[in-house]
Formats: sequence, C-alpha cells, structure tokens
Amino acid sequence: MTVSEPIPVSDQSAEAAAPSDTSRRAAEERFIEGMGLALEEDRLPRIAGRLVGLLLLSPQPVRFDLLAERLRVSRGSISTNTRLLENMGVIERVTRPGDRRDYFQINEQPGLLQRVVERFRARQAMAAEMKQALGPEPADAAIVQARLDGLIRFYAILADSFDSALAAFGQGPDRAAS
Repeated sequence: MTVSEPIPVSDQSAEAAAPSDTSRRAAEERFIEGMGLALEEDRLPRIAGRLVGLLLLSPQPVRFDLLAERLRVSRGSISTNTRLLENMGVIERVTRPGDRRDYFQINEQPGLLQRVVERFRARQAMAAEMKQALGPEPADAAIVQARLDGLIRFYAILADSFDSALAAFGQGPDRAAS
C-alpha cells in the first residue's frame, strides 16, 4: 500500500491493527507537514514542500488527482506546484501505457544537486571576473578585492563540499571511480 491510498478497514482483524496504522498515518502527516514548513523556510510554497514529503513516502508514482485529494488542496494548487518542482528537477512526470492521467514521483537523478554546484561555480566565476576587471586600482580597491576574494573562496568551498558530499553519496562526478 502506498501513502497515497486510503487505509482500508474491512473486518475485525483490520481493526486490531488500527492503532499501528493510525500511528503510521500520524507520522506520515507530521512528516508531510514538516517538509512543507521546511521548504517554506527555503522560500518555496508550503504546498510544494508537502508534495515533496508525500512523494518521498510514495514508493510508486502518484496520480495527479490523488495528490490533490491526499493533501486536501485544489487541483490548481497541485498543478502550479508540480510544475514548479518539475522545473526545479525535484520531481518528474511519468506516464503509464494506455492511461492518459499524469503521475508524479521524486526525481532520483542527481541533476538538481549538480545544478546547485554549477550555480556555486558560476557565482565563483562571476566574482573572479569582477576581481580581474578591477586591475591595479587605488588603495581603497584593496577592500573590494578582499571582499571578492572572500566571496570567491566561499563559493569554492561550497561547490567543493557539495561535490564531495555527492561523491560520498554515490551521485557526484567521482561516482565512476567508486
């Protein structure tokens, strides 16, 4: 059973397992809501975070209409937020032969994390380009150069750290070597 399906209660034996099911369902709800709040802190819509939480707990792709039903939000909100998360590379749309409905799942590829590293490298390069453009300037330019050096170093450390973390996780550029 996936998290996107209602928990059936059909007979007495199922009622005996209800506290465990209820406890699991409550934990799932807390996780989904927690992911919503966490991504909201990262300036994403809370619904986007809740979608990520739900899809993380779903071993199979989840139908569009079930996402709206399970999260108790409008289809328009699901549409807006799935599009946002697809564009970010966090989730992906999948289809099934003979079924015209859309399904969504977590994107297991490291593309999103790799893009974060690329953004850090691009910011590092932008600061280095600015530093080079300053050239030999008056003494007060030393302050600006020091700031740019700090920024260059900061982005280099972030990018290198992400690369190392991805490699350790088996998803980075060094994964072929492991």
